[in-house]
Amino acid sequence: MTIRKFALTALGAALVLSTTAPMSMAALRGAGREGPPMRPELAYVYLLKTADTNKDGKISKEEFAARQDALFTEIDADKDGSITPKEMRDYRRAKMEAFRAANPRPERANAEGMDGKKGGKEHAERDGKRHEGRKSEGREGGKRPGGRMNAMFAMVDTDGNGQISKAEFTAAGEKMFTRLDKNNDGVISIDDMPDRPFL
Repeated sequence: MTIRKFALTALGAALVLSTTAPMSMAALRGAGREGPPMRPELAYVYLLKTADTNKDGKISKEEFAARQDALFTEIDADKDGSITPKEMRDYRRAKMEAFRAANPRPERANAEGMDGKKGGKEHAERDGKRHEGRKSEGREGGKRPGGRMNAMFAMVDTDGNGQISKAEFTAAGEKMFTRLDKNNDGVISIDDMPDRPFL
């Protein structure tokens, strides 16, 4: 996996976590209609950065709840006590734009590829053509408007009114905390992470 792909994967996990807890739950459940699984390790690292206020390497229920409360307030742009799909999309878009601004894509210095072989320029041109038009076919536009995001939003919107209330957001966050706290000790820590081979 290239550094760029890893950064985008990490960003995806962060955005999923930062937009709403149940979206993370859907991703943590594994592959399926909602898409590929998100590794809990990425969720843990993101929570260490955003929720571990005392920097002890553990996320308590209180720290998690405080982060979720702040997140709800941040996403609820019109401050009416509920999150609409548009507010969710706007929030995600703003976060993605901020990430791209802070992490510009490096330019290739010459016609050689990153591995020093000839053909880097041709590869870059071919890569650019392959990705043309993807913006119009993304998750929130093009062929599948809303797609995965709408499905996950609907999972959280338990009363089906097209909005996520604070109570729904909180309940979903509690479920996610329980899923991440594998050993049921009341904190999310390194001990809850799976033992995976390093690949």
